[in-house]
Amino acid sequence: MRLSTLENIFGIKGAKDPLTVLPFKSYLLTLMDLHPEDQANIDQIPNYFQYLDRATKSGYGYTVINETGKPIVCFGVAPQWPGVAELWLIPDMKLIFKHRLQFHKGAKKFMEMCADELNLHRIHVTVSARNVRALKWIERIYFKREGVLKKYTFDKNDMIMYSRIFER
Repeated sequence: MRLSTLENIFGIKGAKDPLTVLPFKSYLLTLMDLHPEDQANIDQIPNYFQYLDRATKSGYGYTVINETGKPIVCFGVAPQWPGVAELWLIPDMKLIFKHRLQFHKGAKKFMEMCADELNLHRIHVTVSARNVRALKWIERIYFKREGVLKKYTFDKNDMIMYSRIFER
């Protein structure tokens, strides 16, 4: 997916606050104010940056930065097998709120484009059962709850599995 296409679907081109879309690089996460669970993943999961970098190479991975070069959100879709991919998204806890409406609208378009370009019939994502804001948001971009993954994380927290099915 072209960076200019992403800038269009997220309403970045021509916006009053200049934003830029870059290919994802894991080191950019070190410049962000992360949700405690996202920071725990970085701190506790061995080779977490390499995991995200590998996922990006097999699919899509991007970072949106503001005019000062600070990352606002990192996100991507990693194919798992033909027709199925996993979504991941790591926002800056403070900066994402300033741009939340344009990212909400753009995220819906991004899912459609990924499904078309990668010929997907399913995109799924796991969301922390403790992250109420993320649970509400994922449902607003048309993902449906599938079930609870009990003690799924390294620190034995529950995750909720969501999917979005595309008719092909």
